[in-house]
Amino acid sequence: MTSGDREKVRGAVAAAEAGLTAEIVPCVFEQSSPYPESIWAGAGAGMSLAVGALFLLDVLHPVWLPLSRLILWVPAAGLAGAALGRWCGPVRRALIGGARMEAAVARRAKEVFFDRGIARTAGRDGVLIFASLLERRVVVLADEAVRAKVPPAAWDAAVAAMTALAAEGRVADGLCAAVGKTAAALSAAGFAGKPASGNELGDEPLTGDGA
Repeated sequence: MTSGDREKVRGAVAAAEAGLTAEIVPCVFEQSSPYPESIWAGAGAGMSLAVGALFLLDVLHPVWLPLSRLILWVPAAGLAGAALGRWCGPVRRALIGGARMEAAVARRAKEVFFDRGIARTAGRDGVLIFASLLERRVVVLADEAVRAKVPPAAWDAAVAAMTALAAEGRVADGLCAAVGKTAAALSAAGFAGKPASGNELGDEPLTGDGA
């Protein structure tokens, strides 16, 4: 995010928390895991396709070229597949698979929740909005005081708002919208009012590359 994006998100958090006893921490990561397997899967898929294509070509329309030249197509296709597996988002997501991405995002969100001290507020009232861009997934994690009053389904609006705007490339706007929806859910659950323990977690959005 740019400095302007960060300022926008900080303002949204400050405005939301002004009327809440709970605290909201927005966070966006480029990815939740480096997923090295996507590179190897891409290389394997590229080489397999090249071998299959060469076989079909030989059956349907034989190519009179030296084997030493034809065989170079296989590693070249492997390199192309590895590049797609590393840099092309749609291909990478397909190679990684939904279950693997769900697990990685859930694990990274929990790491951020505990490592950044969101679970250590005096009132146990911290809420993390965690968005992972590669996987196109959003997780909302709340500390025990919030979980006791707010059902998991209450975060669906925040997740939907962040997901929709991030898909358009408007990550900062998505975080601001998610903060607003989260604040509304907290207020409806009885967390409206003057903050009791001060701004323990700050208003700065958290970011990371997931490497």
